[in-house]
Amino acid sequence: MKRVNPLCLFVLLGCFLLLPISDAVALTPLEQATREATKYPEDVRVQSLLARAYNEDGQYSKALWVAKAVLGKKPGYPAALLEFAHANRFLGNHEEAVKAYHAYLGTNPLSLEGQVGNSESLAHLGSWDEAFSSARVIINAHPKNSGGYEALGRAYRLAGRPDEAVGLLNQGLSFDPGNKRILYELGLCYTELGDQSSALAQYEKLLDRDEKMAQQLFQIIYP
Repeated sequence: MKRVNPLCLFVLLGCFLLLPISDAVALTPLEQATREATKYPEDVRVQSLLARAYNEDGQYSKALWVAKAVLGKKPGYPAALLEFAHANRFLGNHEEAVKAYHAYLGTNPLSLEGQVGNSESLAHLGSWDEAFSSARVIINAHPKNSGGYEALGRAYRLAGRPDEAVGLLNQGLSFDPGNKRILYELGLCYTELGDQSSALAQYEKLLDRDEKMAQQLFQIIYP
């Protein structure tokens, strides 16, 4: 077996240590978005990406603030509208979310994430027919995408119809077996139906995909 020259290892280590931190350590999506936003503070596209990164990181208030600032610079900018809508939905401000989703969907009516978010906020407001309709737009446009079935199943659950929701969610799961949001929704449905064993089965599947989400479901199964 050929020996590695210690000098070569020393040189390689030295080169690594001389690298800037940004090259030696991979940045998270939020760190990368923050860096770009700092470089280009007036670029609405870059700032909207920062809002998206905050939403994806669970920092919804910051996402809302950044998206609002972008819309102040460029009213109606679609990417910022979408993140503004998402942030409001995550924060439970569903009336504001629906207004923003409707404005965004006026520019992109077949947006999957726009219609899915809109459906959820409408359901939380008790606007059942509109919530169902928004989800069906996605099912009709993308019949083999799990997102529409997820949205419609969630709306049915929120409407107090978990038995019907289960069928829709399982249909969505057939297109995306590892979809953690659908597994979570199924767990909630089975809990509401009193089927604890099926709810626990969803919890066990979630553990391999998102431990935090799985623990949230477990606390609902066993309050």
